[in-house]
Amino acid sequence: MLSYFMSSEFTISDKLVQVMYILSGLFCIYCGVRAWIIKANKQYFPTGLFWFSLGIVVAFGQWIPPMINGIIVTITCIPAALGMVKRGNLESPTKEEQQKNFKKIGMKIFIPAFGAGVFSIFISIFMKGWSSLLGSLFATIFGVILLMYWNKNNTPMVFLEEGRRFLDLTSAVYIMPLLLSCLGAIFTKAGVGDAFATIFGKIIPSGNVYIGIVAYAIGMMLFTIIMGNAFAAITVMTVGIGVPFVMNLGANPLYMVTLAMTCGYCGTLLTPMAANFNIVPGVYLEVKDKYSIIKMQIIPALLMLVFQIVYMCIMVNA
Repeated sequence: MLSYFMSSEFTISDKLVQVMYILSGLFCIYCGVRAWIIKANKQYFPTGLFWFSLGIVVAFGQWIPPMINGIIVTITCIPAALGMVKRGNLESPTKEEQQKNFKKIGMKIFIPAFGAGVFSIFISIFMKGWSSLLGSLFATIFGVILLMYWNKNNTPMVFLEEGRRFLDLTSAVYIMPLLLSCLGAIFTKAGVGDAFATIFGKIIPSGNVYIGIVAYAIGMMLFTIIMGNAFAAITVMTVGIGVPFVMNLGANPLYMVTLAMTCGYCGTLLTPMAANFNIVPGVYLEVKDKYSIIKMQIIPALLMLVFQIVYMCIMVNA
């Protein structure tokens, strides 16, 4: 690991991103150890095992042999698949504490929240070649400094315990975006796109670009619902439908792929697989129906899909 950070083959951006992963992994390990120590629920051992093993992969996976990584990932997934990752000690601040803190900080609390976006834009514009992921790292450091300045009671242990509390609320859903981000590459490698091209070639009339657009758009939405990630769906759908039934018939690839992504986002609004968008916020807000966010998004998602299809048809020869 030391040789990685001392090597000139890797950029400063690469090394800082790796630092971010190491810090995230160490925090997961901390959550696992705390689950074993506190024993706040009957499933404290598998809960701690989940967070501990996940932390090892996130922090040190780059330097662990692939086979060992696979074994650790399997160990991580077993408690999650069996529903054995339970919430721990979720003691939240009282109403009095919240009101007291609000009087101290007020609406300034949103400054750290906007930090990730601001730093990411700054890096994209002024730090060419740097990963925009570093926006999250810098924003976190900046937010911690601000919150400690505004309220002297915000000690490092407060940040650790509050972070653990929110991670407990998220539970095993935390790893879903990590797993879904891998699916696109796996499906492409497995030839799923070519299989879709073969199937749709027997269904979609050849030579009609507008029918191809409808199939491309709806396919993006449905596949995103299945995978929970439009970025994972775009590769498979573009290879399977977009290229042979839309772009090869003269449609502008720039407009078609861009708008197809938006069709995929319509699917994001409709699926619990996009847990970080549709399930986790409901958990944090403690809503009674965890699918209430999805239900409220059904009509806007379908209206947006229709609009995108019409827009794609208009821009077909642009």
